[in-house]
Amino acid sequence: MFCQKCGQQVPDGSMFCTHCGASLAGGSVPTPTGAGPSSAPGLTQSMPPVAPAPQKPKSKAPIVIAVACAAVVLLGGGTVFAFAMLNGSKSSDTQISVIDTGSSDEKDSSAKKKRDKSKAKESSSSDDEAVSEDESAYYGSDDSGDSDDYLTDVQTYTNDLHPYSISIPNRFEMEDTPSGSGARYKDPETGFVINLFGYVNINEETAHEMFVDADTSGKADLYTAGGDNWYVVSWREDDTIIYEKTIATDSTIATVHLEYSTANRDMGSKIIDTLLPTFQVD
Repeated sequence: MFCQKCGQQVPDGSMFCTHCGASLAGGSVPTPTGAGPSSAPGLTQSMPPVAPAPQKPKSKAPIVIAVACAAVVLLGGGTVFAFAMLNGSKSSDTQISVIDTGSSDEKDSSAKKKRDKSKAKESSSSDDEAVSEDESAYYGSDDSGDSDDYLTDVQTYTNDLHPYSISIPNRFEMEDTPSGSGARYKDPETGFVINLFGYVNINEETAHEMFVDADTSGKADLYTAGGDNWYVVSWREDDTIIYEKTIATDSTIATVHLEYSTANRDMGSKIIDTLLPTFQVD
């Protein structure tokens, strides 16, 4: 028998065409005995049976492309989200590092330091609120003025009886000359005193022996130093600094005795550094 729709020969008794799938109920043409496909009733040779066009398998490319695009979108979105989260985390960390300045104790301590600094500036900028004498000694303030001309505008004191000499600032005034063995000078502006005295080294004492015998007990802020023929002893009595340098030779012993207030510590240091090196025994 033949399919009425596509004209293909199908087994007798078939319900559906095995070529095109059309229903053969009441629509098939019986196959004549000894006849080929071209002699089927109702068909002419001008219309040979046509085989159905093979169906092309559906391409999966659109699906693959769609899945790939979706994956790219998802990955891109995830990447953007991850960068956003990272940037957000970094921004958050930065804000924390700026905002979180420490515990309350640390903040209180910092605020106290700022207040102390502010008070210190106000104290240093005010002439009426002077630093205490002890603090003046610590900071080495100088009431002698900004000029250091007194270190170069000097005169030379020479003792003829006991041959020693030293440079003295001209601004210092001589007060007396005790028995010709020395002299006493005083600065009228600051009260800085320079005492000079000498005597014959009858016992031929050395500087080292004299230094060992020097009374240094109970003296505050004691400072000592020594060399081959000299030694230094310095200490503080309340707000007064005392500095003594002694030179001993075979024939003469001479001493420079400085007295100045702790408020004039800077001036004392300059005189010691600049003028004391000129002290010598001939």
